[in-house]
Amino acid sequence: MPINVRRILVPVDFSDHAEPIIEWAAHLAKEHDSEVLLLHAYHLPVEFQQLEGAYLPQDFWDSVKGEAEANLEKYAVGIREMDVAVKVLVREGYPATVIEDEAVEQKADLIVIGTHGLSGLKHMLLGSIAERVVQKSPCPVLTVKLSR
Repeated sequence: MPINVRRILVPVDFSDHAEPIIEWAAHLAKEHDSEVLLLHAYHLPVEFQQLEGAYLPQDFWDSVKGEAEANLEKYAVGIREMDVAVKVLVREGYPATVIEDEAVEQKADLIVIGTHGLSGLKHMLLGSIAERVVQKSPCPVLTVKLSR
């Protein structure tokens, strides 16, 4: 049975590990003649949301979204140079949920996501977006663990 990968969703957190993960996805896309969907999810931390009277004006959120789009576009240039189609997506919300929702919305065939490989107490305290995506994803997920 042939594997048909038309759209590869790549969540990007702008960490130091983002570029190699994007490269993995771009090479897979080139091999399968796929489109790469670069996605960044931003959200207001729960601690801030619980402050009474906390308010950030719309222009703040517009600038957050604009900066994220500009940063994703920098990655997109390199992908386009490989002659691979790429789309930039920026969404507000909890990252794991946004990734799952966009996988459905964009009809993704594969998600390529990085994992920091935390264990023990750090994993318990920080959780893992990648782990949640693997558990709830509507499509296959390739996790990329990079050496430290």
